Amino acid sequence: MGAYDREESEEQLQQGVYIINRARKRFRELPELLPEPEVRSMLSIERAYTPRGSSDIFVAFHRHRACENLERIFDIMTDREDSGGLLVYPFSIYSLIRSAIEAAAVAMWLIKPSKKAQRIFRALQVSYSDTCEVYNFYKFIYGKDAAERAKAEKHEILNRLNELKDAVGPLRQRELSPPPKYTAILKEVSPPPHGASSKGYGANPSPLVIWKIASTFLHGSSEQLIRSLSDIRQVTEFNDGAASFEIRASIQLIAASIHGIVDLISDLDERYIYLATHDHANKRTQGEN
Repeated sequence: MGAYDREESEEQLQQGVYIINRARKRFRELPELLPEPEVRSMLSIERAYTPRGSSDIFVAFHRHRACENLERIFDIMTDREDSGGLLVYPFSIYSLIRSAIEAAAVAMWLIKPSKKAQRIFRALQVSYSDTCEVYNFYKFIYGKDAAERAKAEKHEILNRLNELKDAVGPLRQRELSPPPKYTAILKEVSPPPHGASSKGYGANPSPLVIWKIASTFLHGSSEQLIRSLSDIRQVTEFNDGAASFEIRASIQLIAASIHGIVDLISDLDERYIYLATHDHANKRTQGEN
């Protein structure tokens, strides 16, 4: 072992593997699909205000994205024959972690508000963004002149979305715009920071912290920060003040990230089920579909 090596102890590795296995078990116990909103439930009634894309449809879409990425995370982690631990690739896994936490966060952001008008507005924001993205993609591929027809269709849809917004009294004075950036969305669905460790993440990091860590590995923007978040092993002797080092993923950090993703999906399911089975007076509906 080199003087600059930093590796997790056997106890830490075992603890990380335990957390990953427990998270996998919890994830497998979650429903594959969320149920349809019951008649007269909040989500069912709010569909009338968002005919181009309702909250429950958007939630199902983004939840599926999150779950698929989480499934692939479990798939690419293989057993280490030499230690009985896990072999985890230190860079590629973070692209899946970031995609999973982003998708779950957007789904939760859509239905987190307690007020009906705010949930409707967020669904309209997503429809607004989707419409603009289709036009921008079409213009990028075929050019501005060829996209004129798509532009007219975009304006027609945006006008309709504004009409739907204005049909909800509390939203008439608000300007329809795309959803906020991921940072703001993740901050809203993360618990307020308290008792955080000096490293900026603890045994159970928030969605925002998980996303920030994953982004560091995904973009490779700070080699020094990547090293500080990883295990390091010296593989060659120093020669003229330089040596080669191997970067390995921190199993504990991966475990905490996976645990946080499963927590968020579980919280999302609980929130969705409540809105899909209760009316706007917070009374239980009769289970009709």
